[in-house]
Amino acid sequence: MSSISINLLKLLNKKQDAAFEVVFNLYYPRLVYFAKVYVPEADAKSLVQDAFVSMWEKKPKFLSEAQLQSYLYTNVKNNCLMFLRHEKVKKKYNQNLILQKQNQLHEMALKQIDTTVISFREIEKIIDKTLLELPERCSEIFVFSRLEGKKNQEIADNLSISVKAVEAQITKALKIFRLALKDYLPLVAFLLMVYG
Repeated sequence: MSSISINLLKLLNKKQDAAFEVVFNLYYPRLVYFAKVYVPEADAKSLVQDAFVSMWEKKPKFLSEAQLQSYLYTNVKNNCLMFLRHEKVKKKYNQNLILQKQNQLHEMALKQIDTTVISFREIEKIIDKTLLELPERCSEIFVFSRLEGKKNQEIADNLSISVKAVEAQITKALKIFRLALKDYLPLVAFLLMVYG
């Protein structure tokens, strides 16, 4: 499963604005969804934007989408860790122990997440393998919904089936994907979230 073509990566490596915009639009919601598990949503959005600014300024070269994913998720992960450490310092003399404990748990959880290229290649393999194992119609609907971002009504219209049928197939696929990707849930939560 690949969302970004080699040609788009080449344009991104050449710092083409249009390529950056495509990558931003594709990965921004995924990264915010990932970050807001650990930090408040407003801060998550800011930290993700910082990661994109850093990518634009440092001009790294990407040979594959897995490398790009690894770079972005690692940047966001590190931004979240810095944010949580900063919050810990700010709250050092605060009596709000529950928030301190929550931040500590989030910090520990983030440190354990593998954002290496190998991890994203493994995720791609699992997604590809699981898609092949799904019934044909189920796989087709899941690709439309999660990988192409189409709405349930749009899918139903395209396939001449009811919205309920679309929802049933997505639910079926989600159960299978949750099981297959259980070890990578923080990184693929966007893929498994429910939307219509």
